[in-house]
Amino acid sequence: MPGPDKPGDTPPDLPPDYAEAYRRGFQRAYEQGAGEEQAEQTTRLDSLDSAVKPVPPSQPPVRPAHRQPDEEQDPRRNFLAPAVLVGLTLLLLLSAYGLGRVFSSGVSSSDVASSEPDVLASSDDGTYDDPKPKKSDAPKQKKAYGGRVDSAAIGGASASCQSASSVDAAGNAVTYEPAQIYDGDTSTAWRCDGNGVGERITIELPEETAIGEVGLVPGYAKTDPRSGVDRYAENNRITKVRWLFSDGSSVTQRLDGSADMRDLQTVRIPKVVTDQVVIEILSSTRGPRNTVAISDVRIGAFSG
Repeated sequence: MPGPDKPGDTPPDLPPDYAEAYRRGFQRAYEQGAGEEQAEQTTRLDSLDSAVKPVPPSQPPVRPAHRQPDEEQDPRRNFLAPAVLVGLTLLLLLSAYGLGRVFSSGVSSSDVASSEPDVLASSDDGTYDDPKPKKSDAPKQKKAYGGRVDSAAIGGASASCQSASSVDAAGNAVTYEPAQIYDGDTSTAWRCDGNGVGERITIELPEETAIGEVGLVPGYAKTDPRSGVDRYAENNRITKVRWLFSDGSSVTQRLDGSADMRDLQTVRIPKVVTDQVVIEILSSTRGPRNTVAISDVRIGAFSG
């Protein structure tokens, strides 16, 4: 059945009862189709217009007067603070290095040189001081003599102080000359008032002698025959001396200053050739009587 060409036409074989309803439906369909076609054409025209419409040049963004916290920061500003911090750190390190060089050079030229120990070797309980150490060489230890020694001959002795003569419990006179330190009798002694610190006894040898041992009895090793009083415990006892020799060298010896240790205390030393031996008292321990004494001295000369 052929259809109508426009909204007013109706099919020729359509019953009259349905003709009016057909025309209304056809009219709505026609109008709707025409509207959609017009809308489609309008859309195509708008698209074409936008495609060929020139785009206006972009405008630079307007920077706000006050930057908000969540805005992106300038990358150069992000590196500015660390760069300044690194520069300051390097400056401080260079300054500290320069000051350290100045300080270390000052110390090495004064304090370190003056604090170098002068004790160059030790033997048993004594220490040996070299009179002429080489500045360019490190201190070298000198070995103590280990061979046989005999008592060296002593030509005389003198002292920086001496106690006045006295009497024992039996009324016998007692003297305290320096010569009594090498008479072979421990009941006689050189004695001096006070603790003896800084006092010296000088021992003369008949000739230059090679020695490897020195020693002494550091107190008055006598018991009074009448009263029984122990003079060793009664007097001060020496606890440290320095032995000095004519070549300028010296040895420091520590001694047992207890009241019941009255034996000869010796120390082996590196070989030294000397014609004089000086004993310098460095310290003592106190007894009831404030006097210091030496009962015997040994100078050990090389034997054979």
